[in-house]
Amino acid sequence: MDEEVVGVGTRPQAARAAASVGRRLSALRLDVRPRLTQVTVGKALGKSQDFVSRIEKGAQLPTDQQLRKMLDLYEVDQAIRLDLMAEIREARAAESEWWTKYVADLPRSLVKLIELEDVATKVSIASGGLIPWPFQTEKYMQGVDEFASAEVGAERLTTQHAVRVKRQEIVTRADRPVIVDALVSEAALRPHVGGPAAMREQLDRLIEMADLPNITVRVIPFGAGGAAASQVNLTIIDFPTPNDPGVATMDTGTGVAILDDPKEVRARRRRFDYLCGKAFSSTESLELIRSASKEFL
Repeated sequence: MDEEVVGVGTRPQAARAAASVGRRLSALRLDVRPRLTQVTVGKALGKSQDFVSRIEKGAQLPTDQQLRKMLDLYEVDQAIRLDLMAEIREARAAESEWWTKYVADLPRSLVKLIELEDVATKVSIASGGLIPWPFQTEKYMQGVDEFASAEVGAERLTTQHAVRVKRQEIVTRADRPVIVDALVSEAALRPHVGGPAAMREQLDRLIEMADLPNITVRVIPFGAGGAAASQVNLTIIDFPTPNDPGVATMDTGTGVAILDDPKEVRARRRRFDYLCGKAFSSTESLELIRSASKEFL
């Protein structure tokens, strides 16, 4: 039976890996002299120009045999061959993950976000008036969502909190801990969320997490003017694949919108960089957080 193209699934990490493979194959083809067209490559594979185009756009994956033929045409060395094969294996992976048991209870956009976080290398967060989610204690979560319990229901909130706690593991896992660059408004350090004891525990957790080598926490002080008052809430997620522009997220009130248009991502990077320029240094920020924690004795 002839090998056919391998379709790309809907899981974000598979789609992003396929897009990365496609970009790399396109660049390798264009580097060949004299230049190879998609039509020429398609004929060599016994396929159409559209077939090659779909692979280069990340809409389809080549089989192992098709990939070998393409790389032979492009005269690619062994190191690149092995690297591309590894990326394709990642794109084909369909193993069950921890969040699958929660899928029925979560918005689809949140499931997609969790999948992206799982393969991220870095997450940049400006959390407005809240402590960033990777560092929230369960008591703090309960305090923040107390007003929503009547509408959402206690059982559903318990599920949401359990999911958030599991999401936090990307920061402390032994394999590929995600780098987190977090901006916290000084206003987030002052409210008695969950009561004084819960808030003290939360700030102590923030101090503890900020001591990890993969985490940076900076506070935007009240003196930063409009930056401190803006309550900007944004997240930027970066990935290990070369030339991947990353994604940004935006709260919609009922869920989260995931923005993957490079222009929109760049705009949010500029906004994040602006806020970074208004924030205290890491050392100054930790001093402020420690001072705020002592107020909750």
